[in-house]
Amino acid sequence: MDDHFWPAMYPGIIVGFLMGLGGGNVVATILGTIGGLAGAVALYFVFTWLGLEDTIMSLVGLIGGAAAGAYLLMSAGDRLGIARSRAAK
Repeated sequence: MDDHFWPAMYPGIIVGFLMGLGGGNVVATILGTIGGLAGAVALYFVFTWLGLEDTIMSLVGLIGGAAAGAYLLMSAGDRLGIARSRAAK
């Protein structure tokens, strides 16, 4: 990893946090932030592998990856919460 790694993760953290806030509770916010970071990390390595890490396409990809990661992790958290609440009844 080089000096551009963590500054490239900031959009992922911010997008994931904002999507998590839309979830309406603290757990969704935490899951959205973690998912956004994970999605941005995955797309960072893809764009680095393609040699496009310093382009606008990389920024768009990081934001898209963060949104997808946040959505997927928040959805998994919702499904786990639903499954846990059914087991408790």
